[in-house]
Amino acid sequence: MSHHETCGRCGGSGQISCNLCHGTGRMVQPGSYGSEIPCPECGGTGKDTCHACSGSGTVKLDD
Repeated sequence: MSHHETCGRCGGSGQISCNLCHGTGRMVQPGSYGSEIPCPECGGTGKDTCHACSGSGTVKLDD
C-alpha cells in the first residue's frame, strides 16, 4: 500500500530555486564587467523543477 504526501523539498510547489543563479534569474555575463544576462539554466525565472517530486508537488510513500 502507498500514499502521497506533500514534497518536503519544494513544499508542494513543484519548483525550487535555480542552483545556478540561486533564484535571482540573472547572472553576470563573463567578461562583461558586470553586465547581467538571464540565467541560461532557468531562462530567467529563478526557478527549476523539483527533482524530488518531478514537479508534481507530492511524493509517493510506501506504507
